Amino acid sequence: MKKDSIIINALILFGITIIAGFLLGLTYTATEEPRAYQTKLKTEIALNTVLKNSKFIEEEISGEPKFITKIYQGNSEEDGSGDVLGYAFQLETLEGYGDVIKIMVGFKTDGTISGIDIVSHSETPGLGAKADESKFKNQFISKEISLLTVKKGATDPQDIDAIGGATITSAAVTNAVNEAIDYYNSNIKKEGN
Repeated sequence: MKKDSIIINALILFGITIIAGFLLGLTYTATEEPRAYQTKLKTEIALNTVLKNSKFIEEEISGEPKFITKIYQGNSEEDGSGDVLGYAFQLETLEGYGDVIKIMVGFKTDGTISGIDIVSHSETPGLGAKADESKFKNQFISKEISLLTVKKGATDPQDIDAIGGATITSAAVTNAVNEAIDYYNSNIKKEGN
């Protein structure tokens, strides 16, 4: 008798698992288009945050960079000249305290950083999440496109002041930006663009 009830319970559990898996698959399929739209929207907002008034063209990535997932050339949109205003780099790093940190960084052709935007993160609220606050992000604006250093109490023009209690997150963001800087200086600036 006990053996029969175990088999019945196992079959019921198996049936519930099959139904739940099917419903999960339907939900994933039904939400695929809205999720793709939201991702595209977030990317466009981040691009326009780090390199304003530009029309973006996706560039090819050479080599196999660790953090860079996409590169965009920003061309003049206002006067229709098509002049290159700068470049935007989409980056993803797993070096943060939480999960993946998705970053967008922009470089102007005058040799300075135009801005960074944290597209998404899973950092600790009140600590690493402060990387998405203006106080941290604004430190990058107008810095030269040369390697940056993270320090608590930064004084050098190329230093980034680490977030108190979140040096891992501060370093992760800065390391990703440094990879974009290195790529820009080695592959784009070198070509004379």
